[in-house]
Amino acid sequence: MTPAVAVKRSVAWGLLRTGLLSLHRLTRERSRAAILLYHRVNDDADPFFPALGVGHFVAQLEYLARRYRVEPLETVLDWLAEGAVGPGRVAITIDDGYPDTHDVVLPVLARLGLPATLFLCTAPPETSRPAWTDRARAILEHARRSPLRLPDLGLHLITTDSPRSRLAACVPLLQRLKQAGPATISSTLARMEQQLDPAPHRLRVLSWDEVRRISRGPVTLGAHTHNHYLLAHLDPAQLRSEVSTSVDLIEERVGSRPHAFAYPNGQDGDFDARSIRVFQDLGLRCALSSRHGMVGPQSDRWQLPRVYTSGTSLALFATRVGGLGIARGSRVGTTPAQLDVL
Repeated sequence: MTPAVAVKRSVAWGLLRTGLLSLHRLTRERSRAAILLYHRVNDDADPFFPALGVGHFVAQLEYLARRYRVEPLETVLDWLAEGAVGPGRVAITIDDGYPDTHDVVLPVLARLGLPATLFLCTAPPETSRPAWTDRARAILEHARRSPLRLPDLGLHLITTDSPRSRLAACVPLLQRLKQAGPATISSTLARMEQQLDPAPHRLRVLSWDEVRRISRGPVTLGAHTHNHYLLAHLDPAQLRSEVSTSVDLIEERVGSRPHAFAYPNGQDGDFDARSIRVFQDLGLRCALSSRHGMVGPQSDRWQLPRVYTSGTSLALFATRVGGLGIARGSRVGTTPAQLDVL
């Protein structure tokens, strides 16, 4: 931890323990909402599949249950549309849908009586295969050969002869593949398997039975595409198929039609105006990005920002949910790692 980070955490704890954060919450957070963004929650400590630890997740939700009005996303949207009068609101969202959403997140939400929205990527439960991003990570994690050469992606020589080098390869590889279309992603995964000869492995995915159990709890389902492709890199037919397949499968398999959508990756350049026309045609109400920020009555409902929750410091989490360090009009595209230093 750098001295600057230590100072920020110290200040955050001071605000929390002295009650100044509560005062800020009562006086400055009115008419604003924080839509929280979660992904994996587990104690596997697998660096190839980073997750928020269970203890940290429980502490965060217990803090929310004590201090905030945590409401379903749609209720928060209604409140915003009506002018957002009164104390701020919080909505909890989870992206992708991993087994720990069922095994870990659901029991904690149920115990605390907190609602949430799961934005589900539908290909894994439908095909019993992991999303392409997880396939890429697993191939690297279990690689038995070196090196990896993908010159068409600008990756001419990637050493994969140690866990450290394989982990380091995840970032440039996923960055480039996220900007590619389905055909390139599929062919690249096949070449990776051929070149790296990964050891046999299995990634468990959510089943539709588990999704149905999740939806019977305090969780509403939203759409998150079928294959987790970034919408801006799809042609019009592919884009419509990715969104409509996700929406339709949730309705067919679970019995409730989603009214909200979350963009895969969700940063600048990952979606465009074509997406909004598809959402409107399908009767969706809003779309959530992964840009970091609070929402208010004037927020664009087709690119609502969210608040990252990846840090392990409860004090920094509390200040973040309270909107401290999130200036109005703050720079978009901030990463979770950057946000961990407030």
